Amino acid sequence: MSESPHAAWFASLETQFAAAYTEGAYLWPRTPIHDIQSKIKQRVGVGDREVDAPNSRPALILRQIAALQRAGGLSAAFSVLDIACGDALILLQIKSAHPAAACFGADFHAGSIDTHEEVSAAGIGLHRALIQHLFRAPVAPPFDLVLMLNTYRGWESADLKPEDRDLPALADAWLRDNARFAILTVTESQTHHFRDIGFNLQRIGPGEDNSIMVCLSRERLPAAGLLARLFSKLTT
Repeated sequence: MSESPHAAWFASLETQFAAAYTEGAYLWPRTPIHDIQSKIKQRVGVGDREVDAPNSRPALILRQIAALQRAGGLSAAFSVLDIACGDALILLQIKSAHPAAACFGADFHAGSIDTHEEVSAAGIGLHRALIQHLFRAPVAPPFDLVLMLNTYRGWESADLKPEDRDLPALADAWLRDNARFAILTVTESQTHHFRDIGFNLQRIGPGEDNSIMVCLSRERLPAAGLLARLFSKLTT
């Protein structure tokens, strides 16, 4: 079986930038990488293994995936990339619910978090990558769905070097050109920013802390479900 274009893209990134994977290049060095779920429970109220809880992050994402599939936006074999995936438990929940999906995670710590063996055994590709490189590398075909949770909303807390000050703008351009749909957790001001630069945006629930989980696309988005509509009314 030939290698998928997305796996080949990751292999190229990993080969090209292997010497750059140093601790000094990691943008969020204060992230507790071995205590991720306790932090998620503090910030969301429920962990990522609790997919049956309607307010959990994977539950919100799976509902949006179902809505996109009902509207014809995603096939059964959709591709998904979680940028800065951390322990990758959200990808594990997606793969469990959608076995035909091609799931990939990109993280500086890929392969070194205690859940990663379980995640990889489920058929999910985890790749070591720096977003400084990822957002400068186009991919073809675009990913059907890209996730970026608890990261995009926090650029101000990233240790951005002078040469990386353009990363937020590069992220916007990369999502426009390389993701058919994206699910992010963002601040209120960022929701206006995405609409200003031409994205369709739909609020799908609460994110971490006081952030908002949204779905973005240059394509048309399906009508929001009842829970998302109620959340949108409460937050607008």
